Amino acid sequence: MAIRWNSQLKADLRRTVKSFNAKIRRLQQKGVTAALLPDMISSKEIQAGITNRRDLEKRMAQLREFTSAGVVERSEGGVMGTNQLFLYRVGEANKAIEQIKKEYEKIESIQTRYPMMKSEYQANLESKMEYLARDIRKLDARQINIFNKNLLTTEQKTIRDEQFYRNFNKMIFFNAYKASLPPSLVASIASKVDQFTPAELLELYATEPTFRSVKEMYEMGKHEGQEKSDAEVQEEYEALNARMEEQIAKKQG
Repeated sequence: MAIRWNSQLKADLRRTVKSFNAKIRRLQQKGVTAALLPDMISSKEIQAGITNRRDLEKRMAQLREFTSAGVVERSEGGVMGTNQLFLYRVGEANKAIEQIKKEYEKIESIQTRYPMMKSEYQANLESKMEYLARDIRKLDARQINIFNKNLLTTEQKTIRDEQFYRNFNKMIFFNAYKASLPPSLVASIASKVDQFTPAELLELYATEPTFRSVKEMYEMGKHEGQEKSDAEVQEEYEALNARMEEQIAKKQG
């Protein structure tokens, strides 16, 4: 159901947000560890981001729940927080673990010509799950910050693995440099990489010749005398750019 933003609903949202932000400030003054606290928000941000009445009610209920309870205590790791905040982080960790498991299983089913890329990414996923399964009450502030970085995967709705993206971009730029490709073409391809999850990129490696050519050109380029001509590399990159556009359009429905 679409939201009808009348004055009463807007006022209710403002009161809820004001109480939520005030609770965060009180906890900050009591010394609660910043890594446990959510970011402050504004009613305008919520109005701009939520268009469904049911989602709005759910969001406001979450804000009120945060505002209503929580006794400040010190964890075994010396971190100050509330029981409510610790439980919230554990709940988010469990959601992230389930999402990572699905990604791991998807990777497992992909038949790839580059098993090292696959195994390295799976090892990273295993590391994330192990960290998120740790007892948060025994973590110190630095460890909780690492814990939270792994939680970002659920908020972004995609599994992130920065090393995987860096490696892919390294190959793209290496080939482009060797062949003196137009910067605009290289930038166009690089801008599209982040729109794929690592699992999707690995699947495209397995099924798409244009994706495999990136890896093949990189391996050839590292051995003098085995490179393709500049014109051939540019042709491959133009095909890759077009194929990525097609796949992104397909993903977006």
